Amino acid sequence: MRFEEHYYTENEMTIEMKNHFEKRTNNHIGLVQKYCGKVNELGGYDGIVERGEIHDASKFEEPEYTPYVFITWDYKCKDDGVDSEFPQEIKNKATEATNHHVKSNRHHPEFHTEQTDLINREDRDKPPEEMVDAMEMDNLDIAEMVCDWCAMSEERGNTPMQWADKNVNVRWKFTDEQKDLIYDLMNKIWEE
Repeated sequence: MRFEEHYYTENEMTIEMKNHFEKRTNNHIGLVQKYCGKVNELGGYDGIVERGEIHDASKFEEPEYTPYVFITWDYKCKDDGVDSEFPQEIKNKATEATNHHVKSNRHHPEFHTEQTDLINREDRDKPPEEMVDAMEMDNLDIAEMVCDWCAMSEERGNTPMQWADKNVNVRWKFTDEQKDLIYDLMNKIWEE
């Protein structure tokens, strides 16, 4: 059901949009920290609590902040059944900001590759044209990634296993050992 349609310009970033971004992002970080605590209880992941404390901090600074306000608002509009359309300039900045984010944060598989064109420009939740090589991720990077997936799943009302099933060795290429670690961690820390 669609209630309204709105076409945004970059100058239309509102206080409401900023507040929504900050509330949603801080909530997400809090959930990541919760799951990092669960991983920490398992032992063997020194530094995971500290990773949770700085998780996604780059989203609060440019070049990520402004585009992520729009990205977050776009997801809210979709959830609320509102059509929204951002100009190509904002879409381009959103892709650039996402590339910056994944190349600046070790919990993203894209951080660990020399590949470019890492984000699907048409649908940022779908794989890019070429699978991203994630085989250089260490166990701490994978643990934080799993915490991120668990947090997102709790927010979205699905499971991290569903996300992993759609993306492991489809969007991101992992070794068999990494894949086993991903599913093992999810099974140990995920709360339904």
